[in-house]
Amino acid sequence: MNSSNIENKTSPAPAVDRAIVILKFLAQAREPQGVTDLARTLGIGKSSVHGILQGLLAAEAIEDAGGRKYRLGPLIEELARKRRDGRSLAEMCRPCLAGLVQQTGYTGVFGVIDGDRFRIVTVAEGGGAFQVKAVQGGSIPLMAGATGKVALAYGAVSMPDSLPCFTEDSICDPAVLGEELDRVRANGLALDRSEYLRGVYAAAAPVLKGGRLLAVYLSMGFQDQLGEEGLIALGRAVSQAARSASMELLEWRL
Repeated sequence: MNSSNIENKTSPAPAVDRAIVILKFLAQAREPQGVTDLARTLGIGKSSVHGILQGLLAAEAIEDAGGRKYRLGPLIEELARKRRDGRSLAEMCRPCLAGLVQQTGYTGVFGVIDGDRFRIVTVAEGGGAFQVKAVQGGSIPLMAGATGKVALAYGAVSMPDSLPCFTEDSICDPAVLGEELDRVRANGLALDRSEYLRGVYAAAAPVLKGGRLLAVYLSMGFQDQLGEEGLIALGRAVSQAARSASMELLEWRL
């Protein structure tokens, strides 16, 4: 890294520019850096580096690592945490959704429970020519297939008196569904074999924080494309993505 471009261009706050360059370098460095190291590597005068470091040290943006060498300080960690906490739930979960779609090639959805509906917050389209479509901002009945199983399994809703039957493959017997919910809780995964839409297989998994259901990842494909083995593989990928998202949320403040 070299600061020659910064030195040569006009800036309303050159000292701030140099401070940012130093912070970025310290963030990438494998070990603490001293004034001479920074001045030589970044092409900034030693006196300038020394003055900037003293200002950063006073603000706790860096800390003394001993031997007149410096590393990032607690202020940077605090600012990073506040930035992380300030992101919305959808922003936090979007990278894992993108990774899921890249891995499987099938359309992925991130959504939340909204009354008796499952609201689709984010859609990531799959890469294949034939994909099941989902409308960002739209919604489906909460009890539809895999999403309903997740909602019921994790206590977001109570078992209704009468189960909706969307297709001939829908589970309409409470006793049978109860056994299915035990499997959902055990595996962290719900599967849908044409239970909501005829000819469409789907997998859904919970995004949790402290055991509380915050959101659901859902991915789906046509039955003819997936088959049973493909559905099982898709389910594993969805479950892993949801677990990764849940891990990301451990330090997130609601």
